[in-house]
Amino acid sequence: MDTIQIPCPKCGRELKLRDRSLLGRKGKCPKCGHSFVLQEADEVQLELAEPEPTAVGHWVPDGGKTAATTSRPVTGRPQPNVNFGPAPVISELSSLGANDGAAARMKAMQKKNAKRRNAGLVVGAVVALAVGGVTYYAMTHAPRKPLPVQENNEDLGQVDLPAEAGANHPAKNAFNPARSPTKGKPIELQYIPFGTQVVLNIRPAELWQANGLSEELRFCLPPVAKLIEAKFEELFKRKPEQIEEAQICLIPGSQGTLPEVAAVIHLVEDAKKSQLLDDFGGERIDDYGHPVYIAGERAFIIASQRTIAMGPKSQASEMVKAIVERNPAADGIDELLPKTDRDRHITLIFVPRTIRLHSTWWFPENLKPFVLKACDWFGDEVESAAWSFHLGEKTFYSDLILRNVSGVTAPTLERETRAKLQKLPYNLLDTVRMMEPREVGKRAVIGRLPKMTEVFGMASILSHGPRFVQVITPLSDRAAPNLALGTLLAWDESTRTDFTKERTTKPSDEPKLPDLIADRLKMKIDVDFRRTPLQDAFLFISGEIKTTIDIDGDALKGGGFTKNMAQTFQGDKLTALDAIAKILEKYQDPQKPAQTMVIVVDEAKKTILVSTKAACEQQKLTPYEVVFKK
Repeated sequence: MDTIQIPCPKCGRELKLRDRSLLGRKGKCPKCGHSFVLQEADEVQLELAEPEPTAVGHWVPDGGKTAATTSRPVTGRPQPNVNFGPAPVISELSSLGANDGAAARMKAMQKKNAKRRNAGLVVGAVVALAVGGVTYYAMTHAPRKPLPVQENNEDLGQVDLPAEAGANHPAKNAFNPARSPTKGKPIELQYIPFGTQVVLNIRPAELWQANGLSEELRFCLPPVAKLIEAKFEELFKRKPEQIEEAQICLIPGSQGTLPEVAAVIHLVEDAKKSQLLDDFGGERIDDYGHPVYIAGERAFIIASQRTIAMGPKSQASEMVKAIVERNPAADGIDELLPKTDRDRHITLIFVPRTIRLHSTWWFPENLKPFVLKACDWFGDEVESAAWSFHLGEKTFYSDLILRNVSGVTAPTLERETRAKLQKLPYNLLDTVRMMEPREVGKRAVIGRLPKMTEVFGMASILSHGPRFVQVITPLSDRAAPNLALGTLLAWDESTRTDFTKERTTKPSDEPKLPDLIADRLKMKIDVDFRRTPLQDAFLFISGEIKTTIDIDGDALKGGGFTKNMAQTFQGDKLTALDAIAKILEKYQDPQKPAQTMVIVVDEAKKTILVSTKAACEQQKLTPYEVVFKK
């Protein structure tokens, strides 16, 4: 094959590219170190008019030695305002990845790479739910009202944590695998070609067990479950129950193209070599140092009677190389892999910037706003993310790891993530209120979704280390099916909701909110704090009485207090003032005003301030009288 001469746009050094399939990906000049998109000379001018792709690539220099490089960070470009239109109908999950407005050239390429597109459907479905979930319609409108009191809070039960867990505990400069339900090895990209930017690691056999929580979860997500079942049988010639572990990776190319797909599966039981050759075999090629089977545009490696790898034919040599030496992935992916656990039921590792950049071509028109809003929730401060889920016998375990970009510190990202988790249920409430499900059961499940999301946020344990933030959320085993069902029903209902219309206000059965703060503090609330951080406890009370509660951080710090001090107590039909008293009574020292926590009520501003007696004396504020019951 003739080599392509590509000049470095910075120093002019000629690079020799021996594989045209690498055009549109990124290379790095060996002379000056400049990273740029690999394009033929007569197309350089066109590249200036395109947003810079985030895909990575490698080039072959004069000596024939392959040099690999990862892409440099790309500054997030401003996103256009996306009007909320109908979200995708559930049945349209099967069309995920299609591009209805593509030109004839794109249609021809899609037909040629049907298997690549179909593998992307599985990843796309999980990306849409795991990355997007409720964040799409939660972020559509700004918050207007605090979350109202809910009578039933049994949908998401928090699990009791050991004392050392400490919700939102102070930062620890090390990765925290504590309380993990699994102790597996990290995920590694063996057999995977260069430049992966989305990784889905899933354990189908465990998730497709005949009985138990996993079956209930599949029942709550029938479209996604059926899609995965169909695609697994189409791609891997096996049912999910027969696959112990599957890894599907997306490798982006230039803008306007679908991603390359590579996958590795590990079977539950050994298969006969002859059967594997019938299922995956093609023309055997021995030019790569390991037998590779070529069938159409796909390359297969039969590593053993239980392990099969597949990838693009053009990258067969990279697949063989990755048997021993792992190929580099995208910026941030390689750094998160050591923090993963391959025994988790579902793990999704991705670069939000890449999904946002390629959303126009990777997702159908009615799903693009959904994906963009999900990526916006992570923000430009997140370089990469790893989100894993595990269904235990008594616990639903979520572990989100965010790698911050170089210009943002981990403590800053932790604070911003905590704030997003706190705001999410309030944002979601406004959108849910505009939905009008006809079925009573559906209306009840969707109506509880904001509260379930709030409980999820309150149960989350945040910490940070060098270049990462970790959010661990252990919940009861009821959480997974309830969250899944609530999200799916709300998503489906959004397809029939016109969010452009003003919501008509119906007469409310709720009692009128008292005007005086003193009267609001007499409102009855149900409290269930289990190692809940101080600031989250006050945030909950604030939402219940629809009154802003601020915390004077400097005052508390002067008294040796922190906003993360754990609160553990339960009570039904307590007055809000009694709940506050239960918090304050632990922090009273009459001999030391600085170490006596108080509240200040401002009737004019309709706010409550949490401070200390010493700070109130300095600022000439009058503490509100709180009676502590013995």
